[in-house]
Amino acid sequence: MHRFLFVAAALLPALLSAQEIRSGEEIVVERILIDARVTNYGGEPVLDLRPLDFEVKIDGMAARVESVQWIPETAAARFQAGVDEETFASQESDAPKGRLFIYFIQTDFARNKARIGGQMKFLSFADQMIDELEAWDRVAVFSFDSHLKFRLDFSDDKSEIKEAIHSAILIDEPPPPRIAANPSLSRRLDREEMKRAASPDEALILIGNALRHIPGPKSMVLFGWGLGILSSGRVVMHHKYPIARQSLESSRVTVFALDMTDADYHDLEVGLGKAAADTGGFYAKTHIFPKIAVDRLQRTLSGHYELEVRKPPTKKRGTHTIEVRVKKKGTYVLARTSYVDR
Repeated sequence: MHRFLFVAAALLPALLSAQEIRSGEEIVVERILIDARVTNYGGEPVLDLRPLDFEVKIDGMAARVESVQWIPETAAARFQAGVDEETFASQESDAPKGRLFIYFIQTDFARNKARIGGQMKFLSFADQMIDELEAWDRVAVFSFDSHLKFRLDFSDDKSEIKEAIHSAILIDEPPPPRIAANPSLSRRLDREEMKRAASPDEALILIGNALRHIPGPKSMVLFGWGLGILSSGRVVMHHKYPIARQSLESSRVTVFALDMTDADYHDLEVGLGKAAADTGGFYAKTHIFPKIAVDRLQRTLSGHYELEVRKPPTKKRGTHTIEVRVKKKGTYVLARTSYVDR
């Protein structure tokens, strides 16, 4: 007994010293969750990737990928992954089952022929996208002309979704949509704030903030004609864009920009491409081969990887850059390019 007390007493200073060192250093290991979509150049998902297949850099420094999980998002992808629909339906999760889509439609208030004409031509292909939605999918619809307009809360009713998209071409003031069961955005959006959102960037801030309370990833399909401002011969992003980007990033929203402008090239497509690339999506034109763009989107949205990454010891605070690549030839990686310290 006396010998035990002596040994314990001898070890006590060493234990205290170790505790003091740990307390003084305040070592905190921060982990970052990154949604990544990995496809071949034809848009087909690349499966069976492991942590060692990924290379991630934060602020240019190598970051350790601690875990990788493939999340199948369609019935076909779940079947391929060996998950039957009965098992999927019974799984408990904080996040809603199925995919959450936000359709954000830019309607030109000035009624530019190339913009409105392109929008009208694409509507039939938008209907095709809606027809191919699956049972668990939900869609909310917004439009923007002079300000943000909320046309449909999250719904799985395909006829409702089509009606909301087709009505977006009108310059009107739609009534408040029917409040959906959870997930819902209706209680998170103020009509007066939406009327004051005079730029698409301000509209994206409101949408991103409203989505923040809903767990899990979301996909925004931006049916647009342009983001940014043409100044001195070049396109610069709106001064509210960094806030919009942070709002979308915080809510795990990925932007897929489908450019409906009926033109081979236009200046403001640069802004659409930037918003998509920054959030982990892609940009595609629809005026010549719209079906190719829609098919690529459908394939890309069949599943994604969730990467848990250990943040390297960077001393930078605020906004950090993210680079994700896969060490396998013939792969194309879509992942957000930044995150902000909480």
